[in-house]
Amino acid sequence: MPVDTVSAVMFDMDGVLIDTHHAVAALWTEIARGHGKHLTEEDIRRYVLGRSPEHTVTALFAELEGESREHLLNQVRQAEPRLNFSGIAGTQALVERLAAAGVPLALVTSGSKTRVQRVLAALGLAPSFRVCVTWEDIQNGKPAPDCYLLGAKRLGIPADRCLVVEDAPSGIAAGNAAGAVCLGLTTGDGADLRERGARYVVQDLADVECRAKPGGLELVFQGNVLITIGKED
Repeated sequence: MPVDTVSAVMFDMDGVLIDTHHAVAALWTEIARGHGKHLTEEDIRRYVLGRSPEHTVTALFAELEGESREHLLNQVRQAEPRLNFSGIAGTQALVERLAAAGVPLALVTSGSKTRVQRVLAALGLAPSFRVCVTWEDIQNGKPAPDCYLLGAKRLGIPADRCLVVEDAPSGIAAGNAAGAVCLGLTTGDGADLRERGARYVVQDLADVECRAKPGGLELVFQGNVLITIGKED
C-alpha cells in the first residue's frame, strides 16, 4: 500500500481527544424527552455525535421554528460547555509527540469555543494546537467540509496535505470531502468509517507508533508505515 505524506494533522475533539459520548447522549436524550420524543442509539449515532447543535435540531426537531427552535438551541449552548469529559490517553500522547516535533496541529470540533478552552486547559494541551475551529466559526457543520477547509486555511497548508483524525462518520465525510487523508477511530470494525472515506481505521491511537525519520516523522501501525509527516514543500 502506498504511504501517504502529510504536513499537518487536524484532530476532532469529542470521541477523539476526549470521551464525552455518554454525556452528550444524555444531554440530547433529556432534551428530547422534554419534547415528548425518544432517541434511540441509532438516532444518537446518526444525528448527534459529531454534529453541530443546529444540524441535530434540524434533523430531530424539524417541527420547531422561530423562537421555539432558538430556545432549544440556547438550552444546548448553555449546557454544552459544562459537559463532563475524560481525556483519551492515546490521543493526548500523540498530540504531545507531534507538537514537540513542530508538526502544525488544529483542533476542529462541532463543540463551542468555551468548551474547547475548558478542555485544552484541563488537559494542558492549549499550546499544542496552532489553530482551533469551533461551531461559532462555520455555517455548515459536518459532514460539510467547511470546518476542515477552514482549519487547513488557518494552518496555511492545503487540505490534501493534512491528516484528519475522526471517530464519527459525519466527521470522516467532512474530512474526505475537504480532500484530506482520514484516519478513523472506532470501537467496532470501522465499516461505517471506511464507507465515508477513512483510509485507515484503528481502535486506539496508543497502538499507533510515532517514529522519527530523516526530515520528519512516520506513523506506524502493526509494523506498517501508514503515513509520513514532513514539512510542506
